[in-house]
Amino acid sequence: MNIHVLFEIWKTKTFTIFFIAGFLTSVARWFEVFLFSVIAWKLTGNASLAALLIMVRLLGVAVTGVTFSFAGAFVVRKKVVMGASLICSLCSLLVFVYSQTGLGINVFLLALLSAMSGSLWSIDFSFRRPMLADALPKDLISAGVSMDVLSSHATRILGPLFGGIFLTYFDLNAGTFFLFLLYALSAFLVSTQKGDSLTSNTNTYTQSLKKVIRQTKNDVNLFSVISLTFVFNIFALPFIALISLLLIEKFNPNELYIGIFTSLEGIGALLGGTAITVISISRKLISFIAYLAIILLSISLAASSESIFLYILAILIFGMATACYSALQSTIIYINSTPELRSSTFSLLTIAIGCGAFGSLNIYLMSDFFTTENISHIMAIEGLFVSLFFIIIASTWFPMSKFFEKQH
Repeated sequence: MNIHVLFEIWKTKTFTIFFIAGFLTSVARWFEVFLFSVIAWKLTGNASLAALLIMVRLLGVAVTGVTFSFAGAFVVRKKVVMGASLICSLCSLLVFVYSQTGLGINVFLLALLSAMSGSLWSIDFSFRRPMLADALPKDLISAGVSMDVLSSHATRILGPLFGGIFLTYFDLNAGTFFLFLLYALSAFLVSTQKGDSLTSNTNTYTQSLKKVIRQTKNDVNLFSVISLTFVFNIFALPFIALISLLLIEKFNPNELYIGIFTSLEGIGALLGGTAITVISISRKLISFIAYLAIILLSISLAASSESIFLYILAILIFGMATACYSALQSTIIYINSTPELRSSTFSLLTIAIGCGAFGSLNIYLMSDFFTTENISHIMAIEGLFVSLFFIIIASTWFPMSKFFEKQH
């Protein structure tokens, strides 16, 4: 991608507004993941609660994904995105007001905000990102989607950094007011854009879902990406909540350094996202599979690290590979699904993302028997074996040459 292409993308006002709105909610998301994990650990001394909060968040993703797999083609996308942001904003404000009564934040309130944020995550993926892509000419869609994914990974730097600052210098309850501001501003930005109209869809909800499933089953790209998304979100995504805990367990730095070191995963994501935005990958599916393998291997490397420098390297690799994986995931889904079923297909993908709740449950069940280091190793090994299982199934349904086809 050259500078001219970047200028062409940024000149599209609708793209820019939806881009910034998504950036704000993504900052809020990763701020929550870091802050809520540490607060829950401080309140209870139980590291497994971090996994439970991720599980609740992903259940919100899954339930919302199921809903819009049926209804995605029957709603006005702008209203859904704006409404979800407003609900998250109001919930954050209510929790902040409650905390000022002297009762303080408890784990139940953290779980409530996590569930609401999970629903917005699903909606952001299913509606805001396709609207952002729709605003661009066809030849700029891949680059624009990669830029949006890049920005979401950049927020994985800002989220933990803000979390470390709030833990060090502010009252913990102030974090929920910060969330209110982020969500409210995002909702305002979305409200400034013209709403899309409903398509003339004559299908029932059930017919729409059947068409999405049929489309996915008959396309090697959609089938492979959605199948392997289950693997990533069950065996790799929950590791993000363990990064700070593994750091505490192995090296025990102070709170500010926990935030700084955890944000290095986001720096890796920023580097990876930048690389995949600049470098055009034509064989997208096989590259997607390779990045998933690198992600799982980097988890095992981080868990094995006895040196803080090796740990940082593993986290950087994890972040870089995750960014490349995510950019390819969104691009493959967008270009291989029909316009009529695009939002519903993205919602189907968020069901796979939401199944990461099982990964969090997996961590919770193992936490009584294994250290964070051993849990990380087990997750990586499980993920590699399940990935191989799905790839074998796909290779029996589709010719191997399909995995290496070029896509632009």
